[in-house]
Amino acid sequence: MSEQPLGGSERVDAVVVGARCAGSAAAAMLADAGRSVIVLDRARFPADTLSTHAMFPAGCAEFQRIGALPRILDELDPPRLTHIQMTFGGETGTRERWEPVDGIDYGVSLPRNLLDVLLVENARERGADMREGCSVQSVDFEHGRAAGVSYTDADGELRRIRARLVIGADGRRSTVAAQVGAWRPYRVSRNGRGLVFRYMGDPAAEHSWQRRTMWQWRDEDSLAFAFPNPNGRVLGLFMGDADEASEARADPEAYWERKLRQHPGFAERIAGATAQTKIRSTGDVQAYWRAASGPGWVLAGDANHFKDPVTGQGMGDALRMGRTLGEAVAPLLDDYAATDAAARRWEHETTRHCLHAYHFANSDTIVRPAPATFREAVRLLGPDGQPGLSHVIGRTRTFQQVITPRLMLRAMARALRHGPDRGRILRESLADAATELRVRRELARDAFRPAGPVTGSDHPPLEWWRAPAGPRSPQQDPIPERERAPT
Repeated sequence: MSEQPLGGSERVDAVVVGARCAGSAAAAMLADAGRSVIVLDRARFPADTLSTHAMFPAGCAEFQRIGALPRILDELDPPRLTHIQMTFGGETGTRERWEPVDGIDYGVSLPRNLLDVLLVENARERGADMREGCSVQSVDFEHGRAAGVSYTDADGELRRIRARLVIGADGRRSTVAAQVGAWRPYRVSRNGRGLVFRYMGDPAAEHSWQRRTMWQWRDEDSLAFAFPNPNGRVLGLFMGDADEASEARADPEAYWERKLRQHPGFAERIAGATAQTKIRSTGDVQAYWRAASGPGWVLAGDANHFKDPVTGQGMGDALRMGRTLGEAVAPLLDDYAATDAAARRWEHETTRHCLHAYHFANSDTIVRPAPATFREAVRLLGPDGQPGLSHVIGRTRTFQQVITPRLMLRAMARALRHGPDRGRILRESLADAATELRVRRELARDAFRPAGPVTGSDHPPLEWWRAPAGPRSPQQDPIPERERAPT
């Protein structure tokens, strides 16, 4: 942080650090509203980043709202994924059609090296000044308020930008978060699962129903996914215990063969796949929530919060955060107090929109076989057009709206009637029901910056990342949970 006057700086309404999903969406909306905005990113696009790829209809609707969907469809021509198919242990299964959002009834799966450059071009076309190869060195403050950034440009020159608002959309290890004193989250949960994936040529025919389906298999305590990608490719993904990422790095092909044996449905889906890429993996995916707004600054995307990737919500939520933030502050940037108040309201609304998805992901990150009661609940869910798991994953309904207490009681009764180990099923079901009750109580409280933890959902972390080196703001303490929510 720098407190010196920002003489000689460029002056804009907003500076955005990070040009991917959240940053490009915020920039597009600000520029559409006639605001001057500069976006800085250290990458030069196209550039890859470790990420899930799935975008459900709600995410595609976000592409549409920021004006990027026609470009994505025209240039990438991705398979339109109209269905999701889920199989539990080779027995219980469900195939559901996505509920449309804004008339869009399909999802897509897009590698980030193909997607992000199109988001950058979309924001640039709408009037944002997109600067690649630029590394932010500090957030600069005046009179206790974020007033701009100092950064190194693509030629290595140190430059300054003065802005009415600094938006940090620079990911989990956010420089902006560290600079403004929001590096350490007010809530952290250790995720149990890691990610191991590769791309390959899809053996399914180009216009077959298999190429229009997102696939998920739950076998034993492991999950497998297949997401058709553009250019005749398919992404294969395993999500077992987080320690499996180390196993995959030590002997990638032996690991892959072991997982094919564990997931025979996945093995059948990709049988005959060619041109397989190297295997990539990570076990470092802990979940968190940061204090996300303050005087002159706001955090969006993964800089704001991060959920276990098992439910594939990160990209869609990042786009929504960027869009809604741009819409919220664009009319108010000439009034500092009104801008800060709008940012705080936006932060609360973002929590309200995402907290239930955080808890749903926390339940899926527990490394265990799918509970018997949950499998029976899947059997009881309605046919196409009725609420199902696809509505939860697609974010058109919450888990609480679909998996109701009445449904869970019926499912538990069926599980106890059919299960071989009734004592274990009863203990597991009662523990999960108690966790769900605590989650529902937290959601009903609708607190600003709800610190939790919710026993059974939040999982205490082993440690938090070390902050990047460099000076930080003296404003180190996030606002306590008990503070009144913004109005």
